[in-house]
Amino acid sequence: LHLRLLLFSTSHRILAAHPKISASRRLSTATMGSRSQLPSPPLAEKVKHEMELFGDVRVDNYYWLRDDSRKNPKVISYLQQENAYTEAMMSGTKKFEDEIYAEIRGRIKEDDISAPLRKGPYYYYSRTLEGKEYVQYCRRPIPNRDAPSSVHDTMPTGPDAPPEHVILDENVKAQEHGFYRIGAFKVSPNHKMVAYAEDTKGDEIYTVY
Repeated sequence: LHLRLLLFSTSHRILAAHPKISASRRLSTATMGSRSQLPSPPLAEKVKHEMELFGDVRVDNYYWLRDDSRKNPKVISYLQQENAYTEAMMSGTKKFEDEIYAEIRGRIKEDDISAPLRKGPYYYYSRTLEGKEYVQYCRRPIPNRDAPSSVHDTMPTGPDAPPEHVILDENVKAQEHGFYRIGAFKVSPNHKMVAYAEDTKGDEIYTVY
C-alpha cells in the first residue's frame, strides 16, 4: 500500500510538470475506467495447418490468413474487424497523432536530391518533391565528357547547367496502383535502357521490367 502511494505521488508530480503528458495520461485513465464500454478485440480463428520442411513438421494455426489473391471474404472481414478495433481504441489520441505527424513532416526537407553519382557521361541521382510521396530517378549530362572525373565531381546546377532528364517518376507510376514500391533500379552500361523491379500489391513479390 505504501509503495502504491509513493508511486502515485511521484507520477502525479511528473505529470503536473508536463501538461501534454498529463492530458494524455488522464485520457488513458478515463479509458481504463470505461473499459466495459470498449469493443472486445477480435479473435482470429485457429485452423490447424501442417507444413513439412526438411523433415520437420510445423503447425501454423493462422496460415489461413495468408491470402495472396486479396479476395478471401473471411480474411477481409477479419482485417476489417481489426481496423475497427484499432480505430476505437486509438480514437482518443487522434489529436496527438496528428500533432506528432505534423512535427515529423516539419523536420523533413521534402524538396531534396540524393548525392549525385557520376557514371559515364551522366550524373545520376534521385529527387523528392514537396507534397509527393515517391521519388523521381533523374540524370543530368556532364558538361565536358572528356574532362577527368576530378574536374566535374560536383554536379552543376542553375540556368546554365545541362538540362535534367527524369528517367522514371514513381509518383506517376503509383497513380495506377493502390500500393507501389520500387525494389531495384539499374541503368544499362550504354546508358540507353533501365531495368527496375516493382511491387504493386505489397506482398514483396516484384516484377522486373
